[in-house]
Amino acid sequence: MKICFIADATSIHTTRWVKYFSKLGHEIHLITYEPPENPVEGANLYVIDSVFKNLYLAFPFRHIKIMRIIKRIKPDIVHAHFITKFGFHGALLDFHPLIMSAWGSDVLVLPKTSKLLRYFTKFSLKKADLIHAVSEYMAKEITSSFGVPMLNIKVVPFGINSKQFNLNVEFAQTRQLLAGENDPIVISARNFEPVYNIECFINAIPLVLTKVPNTKFVLLGKGTLRSRLEEMAEEFGISDSVKFIGHVPHEELQKFFSCADVYVSTSLSDSLGVSNLEAIACGLPVILTDIPINKEFMEKGMAIDVFPPGNSNVLAEKIIEAIRYPDTNNRKKNYEIIVDQYEWDENMNKMNDLYFTIVNCSH
Repeated sequence: MKICFIADATSIHTTRWVKYFSKLGHEIHLITYEPPENPVEGANLYVIDSVFKNLYLAFPFRHIKIMRIIKRIKPDIVHAHFITKFGFHGALLDFHPLIMSAWGSDVLVLPKTSKLLRYFTKFSLKKADLIHAVSEYMAKEITSSFGVPMLNIKVVPFGINSKQFNLNVEFAQTRQLLAGENDPIVISARNFEPVYNIECFINAIPLVLTKVPNTKFVLLGKGTLRSRLEEMAEEFGISDSVKFIGHVPHEELQKFFSCADVYVSTSLSDSLGVSNLEAIACGLPVILTDIPINKEFMEKGMAIDVFPPGNSNVLAEKIIEAIRYPDTNNRKKNYEIIVDQYEWDENMNKMNDLYFTIVNCSH
């Protein structure tokens, strides 16, 4: 099958997706705005750049180029990822069959910032032959906010690779680089952007250090707020206890999770939170924001702790408790739930079946 993805080639979710379907033997074409740091194995790559810096001023010129590419390659199916960017292109192509994937902020956050964005999001979703949502919560939001029938939505989580993230992963050498033998390690793996609210984590650190002074805090990720977060750590006098590691390649992430004692996510909005699931699969006690997707995890039986979004005081209390009284009883149960419902290979096979079904139905 000839599949054309319109997606962000700099995202790990896109590159994992493309590599997987390429290995299944499909002919893969990937249309994107920016080139990835490393070549995307198995894909014919088309980088659609623009002289305009403004995303929406550049849109019509990019769209003309995308239309020409689609006409030339004649794909069997087009799959656009992230509605309020690449999904708009998919909707205006007048191509079928068309699948759109809603990732999170493209449905949960951005349409609320502008009536125009909301209009085009609703327009685009209704142009798709099938909408892919990464969680049940996302599917319900798409239905309630944009009037899309649930029959047009398929829930398939991105998922995790349990061969990489599991209870048996151990990297003692990584721990030695991060902390002393008896120092608790608290880790965050969310990027340094406003939606992830890393400031809340930084604000909690001095409170934790008053009770557990030898705790080390490890921040993985990249983003526009890194300098500001480093300044905050300096201002609070906690720089010696905080390590900004920067971007860690996905294939090395388990090394850091395996040597940590507590995982924290301060995100204000998530559609799934793959890194949260990967940390849970490695057996880490996790403290997540009390938002709908994390409640969905709890409803599925996962033992996780939550705190009110933005509340650094409660977060600090939760971290101190997790360090002093580590919960090791639920590691196996959490892992089994993840393998049962969020296994990458199984979920991607479901998507592969969907591709064949929708292509066959269109003929």
